[in-house]
Amino acid sequence: MMHAFAAATLRRAPYPGFVFDVAPRNVYWEMTIACDLACRHCRAEALATRHPDELVGADASAFLRDVKRMGSMLILTGGDPMKRPDLFDLIAEARTLGIPTSITPSTTPTITDDVVARLRDLGVSAMGVSLDGPTAEVHDSFRGIEGTFEHAMRTLELAGRHHMPVQVNTTVTLDTLPHLEAMYDLLRTRFAPPVRRWSLFLLVPVGRGAALRAPDAAAVERLFGWVYDTGANAPFHISTVEAPHYRRYWVRRKMGDGMPAEAVEQAARSMGFGVRDGNGVIFVSHTGDVYPAGFLPQPKLGNVRERPLSEIYRDHAALRDLRDAEGYRGKCGRCEFRWTCGGSRARAWAMTGDPLGSDPLCGYQPAA
Repeated sequence: MMHAFAAATLRRAPYPGFVFDVAPRNVYWEMTIACDLACRHCRAEALATRHPDELVGADASAFLRDVKRMGSMLILTGGDPMKRPDLFDLIAEARTLGIPTSITPSTTPTITDDVVARLRDLGVSAMGVSLDGPTAEVHDSFRGIEGTFEHAMRTLELAGRHHMPVQVNTTVTLDTLPHLEAMYDLLRTRFAPPVRRWSLFLLVPVGRGAALRAPDAAAVERLFGWVYDTGANAPFHISTVEAPHYRRYWVRRKMGDGMPAEAVEQAARSMGFGVRDGNGVIFVSHTGDVYPAGFLPQPKLGNVRERPLSEIYRDHAALRDLRDAEGYRGKCGRCEFRWTCGGSRARAWAMTGDPLGSDPLCGYQPAA
């Protein structure tokens, strides 16, 4: 029998609240591929130097104005955004336009007391800090540079000093999975606040990450149980990234706990269920090229120098396909949760070659 929540959702067309076909919630701008780290999972395969054709000047300003027109949030990523000499000018421009702006710098010596204070004064909403282990031995091995763990700890301390909200980002692989509980204890006891969100990025094997080992579907399901149970009493929100099937797990647990279907659906809409690669998310590279998501670098959809991002996002056929869960193949296409979840389109592409195929790290068997 189809799950009550999913059945109620699927009776609606065009599934309002779960399809983001006009504008994305989040625009990720890879400002540069330059970075001083050598992370084992790096999607961008970052280099030590900047690319000569980075999006700058009038082109960058036009892009920011378009983000404002869409009403999206801007997340500045890289590489390392700190390698851009015009970083603070661009943040100031975005904030003058009224764009909610977050940043994920690399945890290197460039993150100083003055830098964090300046980000706060400019009105940056949050700072992302990457942490992939509870000790220097684990984290530095993953990041490829000795001392990175201490820089991360220092960055978290500075964020607390300046009341800068932090999202901690952790990549979940077979190597980092055993350390999650110790990482939770570290964040809970030392850094809550400033940590407001702990995001667990389930590995998508692209870039350098293709050489890493992902947990299997059964281990991912156990991880979901840990996230659900631990998150109930955590001092910060624990979320999953590139693991939209956690939404299916969450819905089933809430319904099993006795929450009415209407309340579950209302909560799901407010929590952004349905957001996935190309649906509520879009990625702009350092040269202005547009892709469905950072972990889904195919196909190239256009370039913001040649066409506004808003038009590309709204009109491109590949994005319309990604947003139409009725067109998914395999068990994702049959699943009763295909609109609220939809599976990781990036992982489907990375592991099967088909962005509309099934997510290999979901072990759920659809009722349909």
